[in-house]
Amino acid sequence: MKKLVLTTLAVAGLTFAGYSQGIITFDTTEGSFALSILGSVDTATDVNAELLSGLSVSSATNPVVTLLLSANSGPSGNVAYGSIQPAAGDITGEGNGQLLDLSGNTYFSPNAAGTVETFILEAWTGSYSSYAAAAAGGADVAISGSFTDALTDAHSPILANIANAPSINLVPVPEPTTMALGALGGLGLLLFRRKQV
Repeated sequence: MKKLVLTTLAVAGLTFAGYSQGIITFDTTEGSFALSILGSVDTATDVNAELLSGLSVSSATNPVVTLLLSANSGPSGNVAYGSIQPAAGDITGEGNGQLLDLSGNTYFSPNAAGTVETFILEAWTGSYSSYAAAAAGGADVAISGSFTDALTDAHSPILANIANAPSINLVPVPEPTTMALGALGGLGLLLFRRKQV
């Protein structure tokens, strides 16, 4: 009898835990998000993307999912945060530069449904494995401003998404020498104006 009661309680506890866990889907199609490259909305260029999350702006460093053009396969269905997935060719396939994880996966958060998480979206072109590598390699890159979305219940028919993501424009990162020359030029101009006064 005791075993039956304990087993029932254990199953009930697992069910409750499953229902309370929050999920997110990588989908900007319900918002006004648009991805552009060099100032033009682009639906032809394949992009990589990484979604980072946390409970505040300073802690939004945990990868939810990384969608890579160079990835061959990844887990499917409901998967934990930090998954690396193939970008399925083009995650801008919805048109108007909107992003959609074509794997159809939902990503389980360590936080409960209803939790408001802060997100940051990184995007880059080329076959680089990370934003940092793409920026160092001179690819077109972008990082969104931070935004928030509430996690939905794992068993809800209405999935959470990242519809609140602000639009981003991918551009090459200026080389350090270009920035240094610009800074030196500005400093020289300031010193020149001071001497004239």
